[in-house]
Amino acid sequence: MIRRAAHLFLITAVCLLLTGCAGTGRLPGTAAVEWRAERMPEWEEAFQTADDRWRGADGAYSVPLSVSKTLWLFGDTWITESTAKGREQGRVIRNSVALQNIRKDEPGAIEFFWKEDEDGPKATFLLPGESGWLWPLSGERVQDSLYIFLGRFVRNDSKLGFETAGSWLFRVINPDSPPGAWETERFRVPFFEHTRNGDLIFGVGCMSHQGFLYVYGVREDWTRGVTGRSLLVARTPLESLAEADFSEWRFFSADGWVADPGRAEALFDGAATEMSVSFLPARNRFVAVYTYCGLGREIVGRLARSPEGPWGKPMTLYSCPEGAWSEQYFCYAGKAHPEFARGANELVVTYAVNSWDLEALERDLRIYWPRFVRVTGQ
Repeated sequence: MIRRAAHLFLITAVCLLLTGCAGTGRLPGTAAVEWRAERMPEWEEAFQTADDRWRGADGAYSVPLSVSKTLWLFGDTWITESTAKGREQGRVIRNSVALQNIRKDEPGAIEFFWKEDEDGPKATFLLPGESGWLWPLSGERVQDSLYIFLGRFVRNDSKLGFETAGSWLFRVINPDSPPGAWETERFRVPFFEHTRNGDLIFGVGCMSHQGFLYVYGVREDWTRGVTGRSLLVARTPLESLAEADFSEWRFFSADGWVADPGRAEALFDGAATEMSVSFLPARNRFVAVYTYCGLGREIVGRLARSPEGPWGKPMTLYSCPEGAWSEQYFCYAGKAHPEFARGANELVVTYAVNSWDLEALERDLRIYWPRFVRVTGQ
């Protein structure tokens, strides 16, 4: 019963976060840039075999902590007994993390972390005194601190059974310590909005550039149809992060950088609630990588000269084949991890594969792990 309830929440979570674009699979027009993609099965195997209790997760944001180590942030995570053959009798916790050694040509050693108590596995990130749970979004290491954005979700009496309730910024004061020994400060991000037509939430992607942290957000308006999720961007000086001085945040608008988030201008539509923005040296451009409209087989990229754009047309980087394995399977959560790129014109991209069928998810250990693709521009 516990695992079925957890799976129901997992699937309805996907509906909540990705709804409105599900199943479109169509791009309105793509840039004429060719990309070559190759799977990275040895990387996938590394995550599947590193810990015999960690049996898969979605999310998969990465945050470089140093030149030799990166942190992985996962959402709903299956934890089982080490002797389990599949995910049967496993428990779903809301988030987990991993540390991986950074290597370019092969996967480095991986170690997973989550909390445990007398009742069993627990999520890594919790909000004591607050209802609901947290799903990690993006993060960035800035000097001696680590900053992680997380979305908060609570149960309600709607058809979905829960709703988005805000976002938080966690500051890890000692990120070089093991995650079990982290000391954290927690700050509520004040720019969240929840309406009947969708949410406004920041933190779906972030990166530092020229003294600022650029924080990407989405504004949803499902009255506009399947592309009704727009990407926005804010920025704040790096020196203001330690005190979480949100008065320093400025939002990109038609009139430049302004203090009013309501004036934030859409950078492009058809965005996703999980994505990455990073610098691609060979093109001297920034690249946004995401699953088109949040759910579907197409992982796309857009290029821009600056973090706020203007952004070019979407380029198809990879078409995920797992959607053809079963009509019950679906793909989402595309994003890039520049710390693993071997060259200046390369992207290492991950995405997630899930199933609407609980029994298939428990049985088929090909799915619900990070899927890796190496994408190279031509």
